[in-house]
Amino acid sequence: METIRKTGASIARIAVYLLAALVFLLPLIRLLLMGVTVENGYGLDNFAGLLSQERTRKAIVNTIIIAVSSTALAAGCGSGLAFLTAYCNIKRKGVIEFLVLLPFIIPSYIITLSWSSFFSSRGAFNGFLTSIGLPGVDIYTMGGIILVLGFCNIPIVYVNVVHMLRKIPRDMEWAARACGYSQRQAILKINLVSAAPAIAAGSVLAFLSAIDNFSVPAFLGISSGIPVLSTYIYENAIGFGPNAFPLAAALSMILSVIAAAGTMLEGFFVKRGASMDSIKEDYSVRIHLKNPLRLCLEWGTLVLLLILNIIPMAAMTASSFLKAYGLDFVPENLTLKNFAFVFHNRGVMSAIHTSLTLAVVTTLVCIVAGTAIAYGKLRKKSRAAALLEKCASLTYAIPGIVLALSMIFHWVEPIPGVYPGIYGTINILVVAYITRYLVLQIKGSTIALLSVEPAIEEACAASGRGFWIKWIKILIPLVAGPILSGAFMIFVPAFTELTLSSMLASAGTKTIGLTIFNYQQGGDYNLAAAMSVLITILVVAGYCLLNRDHLTSVKQEENGYEPTYTAGYKNLQQNPGPQGN
Repeated sequence: METIRKTGASIARIAVYLLAALVFLLPLIRLLLMGVTVENGYGLDNFAGLLSQERTRKAIVNTIIIAVSSTALAAGCGSGLAFLTAYCNIKRKGVIEFLVLLPFIIPSYIITLSWSSFFSSRGAFNGFLTSIGLPGVDIYTMGGIILVLGFCNIPIVYVNVVHMLRKIPRDMEWAARACGYSQRQAILKINLVSAAPAIAAGSVLAFLSAIDNFSVPAFLGISSGIPVLSTYIYENAIGFGPNAFPLAAALSMILSVIAAAGTMLEGFFVKRGASMDSIKEDYSVRIHLKNPLRLCLEWGTLVLLLILNIIPMAAMTASSFLKAYGLDFVPENLTLKNFAFVFHNRGVMSAIHTSLTLAVVTTLVCIVAGTAIAYGKLRKKSRAAALLEKCASLTYAIPGIVLALSMIFHWVEPIPGVYPGIYGTINILVVAYITRYLVLQIKGSTIALLSVEPAIEEACAASGRGFWIKWIKILIPLVAGPILSGAFMIFVPAFTELTLSSMLASAGTKTIGLTIFNYQQGGDYNLAAAMSVLITILVVAGYCLLNRDHLTSVKQEENGYEPTYTAGYKNLQQNPGPQGN
């Protein structure tokens, strides 16, 4: 009997290794091979040809300039807001944190649409500027892309820094004060120095998110002729020329090298701050500001965040009610036909149904598989489970456009002579989404299972209860809440995803993100705005529903405010990846 059990375990282990290779590793190997494929075999001719083209060099330079500049913007704003909410005695921290996290909750392509509506050449803001003799603001420029990307990545820096600031022991500050330091000196020499690795790690994450982001440069850069690597890969892949795929693969390898270097750098900074991982966060106030300064900072921050978040959204909402793009917002130009089109158009409803199906299936599979992998890693000390986690982390860390391209190369013929027939169907999107987001659930389930004492399971086994009773009666009731909260981080990105679907969706398969992208690129801005408004309402309502008990400053001061998205994202700091669509 023991021999049979060991044989079964060995077969299962080998099956897991083969699965990891087939789903996670072979697509990337195929991409590597495609990148060096030339007419006479293998070589570096693709890279030489690409780098000799001015557009390629321009795309690389644009990518670096946009990523570095937007990262500087996100790092400055995110760190400052984190310091304000973590240490100062301002009120309404729940509202402030909610507004800070909005760009993290709402898809970046919807944020881009809102900003382009606000800075429309025929919009109220640019109309006001021209009326007083000032030039209008053109969002379809490098500066516009940097602004929107920097704004979208503020939450990434904020989440990393705010948790680290709260973990810095107050004893260190008191010791500095006892040595004669002023509060300002203690903050500068103790707190900010201790938080420096988190600031650096958050900044690198923002950089990775910027080079990965497809939607912002696609919405603002394609029409204005501003190439970056993500959109340049897309252009080459859909070109369908004789060398389209090898050239796109070579470009993907260039982008992956940048991403890999950033990931290793981020890991270095995370390890420097790992000594505080076990410290419980302290939500108490450390800097007591006088009322005039406190009110000025509190309301100034709220007004600024409202301007950055709400006014562009309001401009997009207003454009969704207009009969045509560029009309004045007056009663005779208003209509509900854009929303009627969204609700009654068969293509739009099919896109919503497809995205909802993909999100539900992806979330359910990730919950089951991610929890099983986490359990095997923690309780069984399984090397196979640990390998699956590392492979899943790899596919999450690489840019989405690179993963999409590798899926195309791999799943046409994953094994020589085997044609599964999933390419060109919705099934390849299911596989791509699960491959992309599985590590999020592994991390979330790991944190949930760590909160359960192994002694409880041992007591269950000692009482003669079996495997299923242990899970149904003990583990599932204890871990269901945290696991479902973490699953929100999978459902929302999968529901609103654009990058993977832009490359993998067939002509008959449309998703929400791809439909909005097509409307915007086709000039149907009002339809894109109407659809974006509805998606924003759904996403924000879901977020508020999950955090309904934590969106008040009173709750925060009493119990510590930690939104679902923030709490879930904190678990990824050891294995982060790009976040944007």
